[in-house]
Amino acid sequence: MGQNMRAAVYKGPRDLKVDEVPMPRYGEGDVLIKVNVCGICGSDVHSYKSGFYVTPGQIMGHEFAGEIAGVGASVDGLREGDRVTGFSLGICGKCYWCTRGQYALCPELFHNSTGYGLPGGFAEFVLIPAAAVGSNIYRIPDGISDEVAATVEPVSVAVGAIAAAAIQPGDSVVVLGGGMIGNACAQVAKNAGAAKVLLVEISPVRLDAARASGADMVFDARSGDPLEWVKEQVGVGAYHFNEGAMADVVIEAAGAAQTIVQSLEMVRSGGTIVFVGLPEHPVPIDTTKIVHKQPRIVGCLGGDFQESLDLLASGAVSTASLITHTFDLDDAAEAFETQLRADETVKVMVRM
Repeated sequence: MGQNMRAAVYKGPRDLKVDEVPMPRYGEGDVLIKVNVCGICGSDVHSYKSGFYVTPGQIMGHEFAGEIAGVGASVDGLREGDRVTGFSLGICGKCYWCTRGQYALCPELFHNSTGYGLPGGFAEFVLIPAAAVGSNIYRIPDGISDEVAATVEPVSVAVGAIAAAAIQPGDSVVVLGGGMIGNACAQVAKNAGAAKVLLVEISPVRLDAARASGADMVFDARSGDPLEWVKEQVGVGAYHFNEGAMADVVIEAAGAAQTIVQSLEMVRSGGTIVFVGLPEHPVPIDTTKIVHKQPRIVGCLGGDFQESLDLLASGAVSTASLITHTFDLDDAAEAFETQLRADETVKVMVRM
């Protein structure tokens, strides 16, 4: 194996270059993965556009699938050639949140994780340090393609969002945003027993994808008022001095100021809002809506990889049709520019 590899390296906002970089060296507890494909996440897009989450020199990418190229001597249950995906969670292990098992809240999370601090998957090889099956590295079941396996991370966010929402059988759910994660949220919500899942989008491609993959109803927000449409579908929810809709759960997966504001009106009093989308700028909201409607509001950053793999393997969640574009590593910059065009894309992949 050579001393160098090729990788797409972040140089600055909207500046991504394919360079020769040192090959990761694996120790006795590590696993080296030959990356076959890596997807562009919404957080990668924010990083690419503005440097959010990363600094120059970073190899981004945390939605990847590949095969093991090297296994440390103390790693159990894995061997060269195994098809795997994974994510190295760079936590400190000793802060207030780590000592309580709330690892996603560790302040060090974005300093030393795969694609955030540690080199990521837009490269020919990626390292998973201190590898442990079922913890930070997962076997890909037979029958799941590399491309679908590379969607496990965003599906896990959807799994986490629906778990946070505590959806009950019969609930009405509104998903705002039809990208990969929003679409996966709609599918996981149906699998959790939601009676009606509505999805609101403005991208024709994403609206078509949502129709094809199981949303009960979709609404093109360019054609009218989404709040009025949601009222028509799930009922009018009167509250102190005003009225909104009666959605039991609203999943905000667009990260747009307008949809964040709309979520507070669409949810019924005492319902639940889960924020998944990442707005690039602070969003002003009317907190009197929170005082008077008393919704439960939670954020979601990630979820269970193994449950997500199981959902994909069983067919309960399908993501193959959501992969709209694939580029070679040499064209990684073009891939990112394409992912920016939400009216044309759902998920863009980079093959090594």
